[in-house]
Order: sequence, then structure tokens, then C-alpha cells
Amino acid sequence: MSEERIDWDQLVRIRKRFLEIEENPGVYWESEEDLALYHRFFGQRIGWKWKDAIKQAKQAGWLLHSQRIVDWGCGTGIASQTLIEEIGTSNIESVTLWDHSRLAASFAKDKLVAHFPNLSVNIAEESEFEELSKSIVLVSHALNELSIEVRSELRKQLSRAQQLFFVEPGNRRCSHLLIEQREGLIDQFNPIAPCVCNQACPMTQEDNAHHWCHFFAKPPIEAFTRSDWSRFGRIMEIDLRSLPYSFLALDSISLANEPDDRSLSRVIGRPRQRKGFVELLSCDRNGLNQYQLQKRDNPSLCKSIKKNKSGSLFTWSSIDGDRVLEGSPAKPADDQLNSG
Repeated sequence: MSEERIDWDQLVRIRKRFLEIEENPGVYWESEEDLALYHRFFGQRIGWKWKDAIKQAKQAGWLLHSQRIVDWGCGTGIASQTLIEEIGTSNIESVTLWDHSRLAASFAKDKLVAHFPNLSVNIAEESEFEELSKSIVLVSHALNELSIEVRSELRKQLSRAQQLFFVEPGNRRCSHLLIEQREGLIDQFNPIAPCVCNQACPMTQEDNAHHWCHFFAKPPIEAFTRSDWSRFGRIMEIDLRSLPYSFLALDSISLANEPDDRSLSRVIGRPRQRKGFVELLSCDRNGLNQYQLQKRDNPSLCKSIKKNKSGSLFTWSSIDGDRVLEGSPAKPADDQLNSG
């Protein structure tokens, strides 16, 4: 689809539908053209979030153990597509797609088959799956569209899976909907990322209710060099530099896969750069804490956090009150994502 053929007015209407979404919104794609427009821009931005979330999960030791992918509420299939691009197809038996829009599921299947012609891709007739024991279930940008009853039913269904991976918008409401899923599944799953322990999430505490668990993905260079993205940002009034998201990776306790380093801390959101120091929100097994990192105390660590090239996982080796004195980024993620 060339820039000349982009129906910008239609793209504005599609975005308006999504911004007006309430619980159980029904089907909001009316044609393949709608889906293609959505996938070209909004779908790619979601894919960039998934790529960053997978990188963050890898840094925490996440591995793909499942042989089957189930993409629940698949939309245009960007979650499955991005995951497979990151891990390859060698250990994947099949991908199963479900969406309340059959048109969207068909579009997603065509996209996946085009990208991965040797992969088995099928469309589920029902939203409920009886057999998920060897599956990873992907849920992407869906929880805010579901009623509390549907979210509860979804959670019961997800409890049968081997692995779960959610990526949701990075606003307060979606983050807390994700925490709701985490707390409902914690007896049957080990949280792998972004959580650094399997204790109750500290953001459920009243004192922390104003916080939310979110991160920022970095868009690729094309978002700033291509004219269609520049026009997209102007027309949609979207800051292309900002890609906030929330995510959650869980493994069934049957895998006995818990985070292997309980000394790690997760930096939430975007550290605030002040004159001579950085303010950061840190989550670890001791709860949620706001710290300051003085540039004069540790210039190299301060620079690492400012440049945001090392992920959000750190070890604080020396803390004095609310000041981090010593620390280091967690080891970089291994390039090999599959467990083999």
C-alpha cells in the first residue's frame, strides 16, 4: 500500500472507534481495507511493543517452552507475527487464531502464512479452548474491551495454559487490569517478567494506587525517516517517540521456572531526569520504592539509566535511605530465546 493510496480519513475513523471503545464493543473492522490500514500503522506500533516486551522478558530469563501458540483476540495477528519473528519457527507446531471478528482472524492467517509459509496456522471456531497444556496463549490489547465477567471467564480458561504472555496499553487502567489477571493466576503460575518475585503485586496496596506498571518501547528508525509515518503522526496527533505499554509473562508452575535471581529490581516507567540526579521507581521483593541516583555517586550507572540501553532490570548493591549508591544493569538477554 503506497502512501498515495492511504485513506487517511478512514484511518482517523478507525482510530476514533478504538478511542471510544467500551466493554464488549463488538466488531469494529468493516472491511479488509480497514484491517490493512490498521495493520500498517497501529498494528506495527503494537508489534514494536511486543518486540520490546519479549526483549525485557528474555533479560529476566524467559524461554519459550510451548510448542503451540494460541493468539486470543488476535486482531491482525501482529502478536503472533512478532513473537515468531523473534524466536523462529523450528520448535512451533502450530498457531491457532481467535478473534470475535472472523474477518480479522482470516486477515491474520493470511499474513502469518505469507510470512511463514511452512507454519501450520488455523482459525478457532470458538473462543474457548479445552486443550492448552502445551500452548502459550498471547493476549494483546484486549483486556480493556472486556467486561469483568468476561475477564473472569478468560482467566479460568488461561489457567489451563502452559505459558501466558500479555501486552496491553501502558495506561493506568490497562496496567491494573493486567495486575488483576496476575493476582488471579498467581497460585498456578510463576510470574517471569516484569515481576522479579511471586509475591503479591505491591501496586495493589492503597498507598501505591497512583502508580502503574508500564514501560516504553523504542520505535525503529523508520518511524522518524519515512514520510508516511511523519504524516501519520501529524494527522493522528500522536507522539511517535512515545510507546508506553504494560506486559506480563507467566509460566505454569508445572514448568518449575521461577526468576532465578531474587536480588533484581525492576525500574518502572521512565526515570525522571533532574539536575544532578535521576528519580526512579523501583519494584522488587521488598515492594515499591522511589529512589534517587546522584550523578556524583555513580556517573556510569546514571548514564546507563539515562540512555536506557540496558533494559529495566537492575541490581542495587548499595542503598542509603532513598539513595542508590551502587548498582548495575542485569546481564543482557541471551540471543537464544527457545529452550530447545
